[in-house]
Amino acid sequence: MDFSEKIIDKKEELLDEFEELTLKEIAVKIKQASNRDDGLIFKIACLAARVSVLNQRIQAIIDENSANDNRPNNGANSKGNIVEKIIKRSKKPTNVPVEWVRVQIKETTEVNGVRFPSGIQIDVTKEDAQQMIDGSKAILLEDSENTDEV
Repeated sequence: MDFSEKIIDKKEELLDEFEELTLKEIAVKIKQASNRDDGLIFKIACLAARVSVLNQRIQAIIDENSANDNRPNNGANSKGNIVEKIIKRSKKPTNVPVEWVRVQIKETTEVNGVRFPSGIQIDVTKEDAQQMIDGSKAILLEDSENTDEV
């Protein structure tokens, strides 16, 4: 969307007025300024300035996290940064083939966050199957491919 020159000029005036503040402080000041009744062009300029500040804040977060990707993380900065949790890669090796086995659920149970009712047959990894069998939640079924060949 292209803005008119008046809106762009007002937006730049707002941003220049608060340039010595942090991005978070600028966002608060612009929000406060938008509550003044200075006309439609001013309100649109405030919204445009807020979008600009939000884009800068998002880019700063991305830059901060991508700059830390190559450094080893010893857990010192992982106390609650949601962005790091989202972009953190899985530690499971991807080149190891997964072996699936078929089990029948004896009583309603949950596997990896999915609830399965009793009586249903599902394919799960050997590790999950072993945990369910050890917990008396499932029984191992014979491989249907092997029984068909006999």
